[in-house]
Amino acid sequence: MSSRDQILNKLRAARRPFDDAPPRPKAYLPVTHIDDTSPDGLLARFTKEMEGLKGQIFPVTGDQAACDQVLELLRSHNTDSILAWDFACIPVFGLEEAIREAGITIVQPDLRDEFREEIIESMRDAQCGVTGVDAAAATTGTLIVSTAPGKGRMPTVLAPVWIPILTIDQLIPRIEDWVARERASGLQTIRNSANVAFISGPSRTGDIEMELILGVHGSGVVQVVVKR
Repeated sequence: MSSRDQILNKLRAARRPFDDAPPRPKAYLPVTHIDDTSPDGLLARFTKEMEGLKGQIFPVTGDQAACDQVLELLRSHNTDSILAWDFACIPVFGLEEAIREAGITIVQPDLRDEFREEIIESMRDAQCGVTGVDAAAATTGTLIVSTAPGKGRMPTVLAPVWIPILTIDQLIPRIEDWVARERASGLQTIRNSANVAFISGPSRTGDIEMELILGVHGSGVVQVVVKR
């Protein structure tokens, strides 16, 4: 018998802890509250929470307005290079072409590529990251992002400015609603992702003399484009 089998057999034979623990409830009391769960109500609450976290919201209507808004934000940061997801994972038709026509270099990092060192070097100068999201929780201003092919983590954390783009139907009331949806689907997103992140506003820390500093562990500016 191998050492691995011995360890596993010991674990299987061990007494289960907390035999008297009650079963997991079918429903949980909500941690946060929201009265208006209409699309407009969710957007209003998400905007309030995100702005309280020092993020910005830019509601637009339609693909062309979304393209124009993203380009305006990129120009405001004097952007000549971005990190981006595969544009099939970003819910704006024509965005990739619009960015390329503006003369902005698009880097879609894949660190498993044979040219890994060149890709890492090309990422250093990117001013902005442009991605989609899986969902956005209105009551906490939280963006939920999972990794998958074409949806790497680097564009969400490496550039100084992150521009996530979502559609208004991706707004949900609470993080718990996303978790419940995941459980109902057999936790497919969680099982198939190397990383699932819950990002609430710009990166921040107060470790140094209790002074709030943005952008230490990730993007210091988060500008969310919400497309109707």
